[in-house]
Amino acid sequence: MLGGCPLSTALITERETAASGREPGAVVCAGGDRPDEDLAVLAAGGDQAAFGVLVTRWERRVYRFVLVRLRCEHDAAEVTQESLLRAWRAMPRFRPTARFSTWLFSIAHREAVNVVRRRQRDRRDMTRDTGRTEEAGRDEVLPDVWNAARDVLDDVSFEAVWLRYVEDLEPKQIARVTGKSAVGVRVCLHRARARLEEALREIGPESGVLDGTG
Repeated sequence: MLGGCPLSTALITERETAASGREPGAVVCAGGDRPDEDLAVLAAGGDQAAFGVLVTRWERRVYRFVLVRLRCEHDAAEVTQESLLRAWRAMPRFRPTARFSTWLFSIAHREAVNVVRRRQRDRRDMTRDTGRTEEAGRDEVLPDVWNAARDVLDDVSFEAVWLRYVEDLEPKQIARVTGKSAVGVRVCLHRARARLEEALREIGPESGVLDGTG
């Protein structure tokens, strides 16, 4: 169960806005109440309609997950489409013992990491040639507490916090997505929360981030 402290409450309160880029509750839930895993089993057997329902349910959330990591709408859109395409091709290997969202986010994570690595190579080349580096912009849709997290946490820590508080994944599931150990994820989350709380204290209570007024 998530929650308990003001920081956790703030992160959870804004989870749907963060995940969808819209107002809370606006995420489309297609396919009625049929579980993702049931639809995934059908899709694994070649049912394109079942996979289409999964795409409707998860495309926007995957896009936001990738966007907050890459901070570029064009790259996020491309990674999302590539992730969904790879997921469809890999559906015959899906096993219902895994949560579909965990499986899908692991694909998106790998695709995003590939983009980050390519950027690092390009940035080194640009810095060597011009002596300048690029700075990422601020996400105007992302709630304040999540923008604060994006500003103060490194990519690995931010991704773990996002998966925990926005996507409600357990540490062992986050470990499957990121390729780390469950213990490592727990340590990462603990340190990330401490760093974010420290940063928000430096901002001061007048920001309203922790009491929902910001």
